[in-house]
Amino acid sequence: MTEEYSKKIDRTVYLLGSARFIRAFGRTASFIFLPVILFLYYHLSLIQIGIFSGFATLIMAIIQYYSGKLTDKIGRRKLLILIPPPVAILYFLMFEAILQSANYIVIISIWYLTVIFNALQFPAIQASVADVTSKQQRLKGFTIVRLFVNSGAAAGPLLGAFVGTINLSYIFLLTAVATLIELAVLFLALKETYLPPLKIEKRRFTTAFKKSSFLLWFSIIGIVFSFLLRQRGTTLTLFVFAFRGMTLIDIGLIYSLNGLIVVILQYPIFHLMSTKSNFIYWRGVGTAIYSASYALVGLIFGLYGYLFLMGIMTVGEDFVSPTTETIITSIAPLDSRGTYIGTYNMLTSIGSFLGSIIGLYFLEYFVTVPEIFWLAMAIGLSIISIAYVLQFPSYRREMQAGTLTSDKDIRGG
Repeated sequence: MTEEYSKKIDRTVYLLGSARFIRAFGRTASFIFLPVILFLYYHLSLIQIGIFSGFATLIMAIIQYYSGKLTDKIGRRKLLILIPPPVAILYFLMFEAILQSANYIVIISIWYLTVIFNALQFPAIQASVADVTSKQQRLKGFTIVRLFVNSGAAAGPLLGAFVGTINLSYIFLLTAVATLIELAVLFLALKETYLPPLKIEKRRFTTAFKKSSFLLWFSIIGIVFSFLLRQRGTTLTLFVFAFRGMTLIDIGLIYSLNGLIVVILQYPIFHLMSTKSNFIYWRGVGTAIYSASYALVGLIFGLYGYLFLMGIMTVGEDFVSPTTETIITSIAPLDSRGTYIGTYNMLTSIGSFLGSIIGLYFLEYFVTVPEIFWLAMAIGLSIISIAYVLQFPSYRREMQAGTLTSDKDIRGG
């Protein structure tokens, strides 16, 4: 096992990681600060922002389900290089719309279009990493990509906060430029990683679950997990901005620390996880750390307190995030990796959708006693942590039943 982990990773992983670095550098800031724009400039309520954010998540997941099936039919490269051009145009239109103080419906409509196009691309990225790594190396492959992503996520919010102090619209101009650079990297350097079979089995939504009872239960647990984890995004951002007095620069520092800690700790945590290839167990550990951080959110005040809190959350993230695609692709048949990823994302989007709306609704309801809201979320995460650990026997059976496929069987070109 140790020898397999130490083998050299295919250069495609580093190429995809580089593209994800550029993508995260440009888009993380836009994701973080759009709710602030809607709250600060357009005076939307928390529940209104939650509804718009929730529908964006739902749209993204539905598109990802079909794009996951599509990438299993046509390969990865087409989706990876055809999506960035319209995305860059859309982000430029968002820049213009916010700069010209357009109606918020116009801004949200353009944003939804960026969500659709980004969702078309995402399963192809994840499946490409799985294509060029063996099951034993897959966690390492996703860990490397994640290091690149969070390097971009560390720098992006800081730069976004800086240009946002001039005008928040400039954040989206930055995102448009970064997207064009991402396109250049993928177009010039990426080769196809998967040649689809000539005859493809027709699959329905339930096909993956009929083949894998583990995936069904993993997805059901994931719905609840996504509901709870969603509070770490828009809910936490608006909470610290509106009710804890954090400035744009403060928010940029908090989320940049998240990316920086990932870069520092992800590889040591990967080596810890690789000593025991029980990815479900480590996912449970990470969820328990998330739970501990949630319990502190309502009790903390000041920038340094929330920097400390983000540090705890990020350690949990380092355990959880690389395991998602690793677990799913390790049980998926070769010609169904995109489908399995898309199916999981579509189901768990139900949790994210409800989390966006219900989370902000109850945050507003418990605004005078926010510690109760965050403690309830923490208890829920503790239960999910136990549920993940209890899934290990089922995961081990399905993983051992799978066939280990070599890179030569799946790579095109």
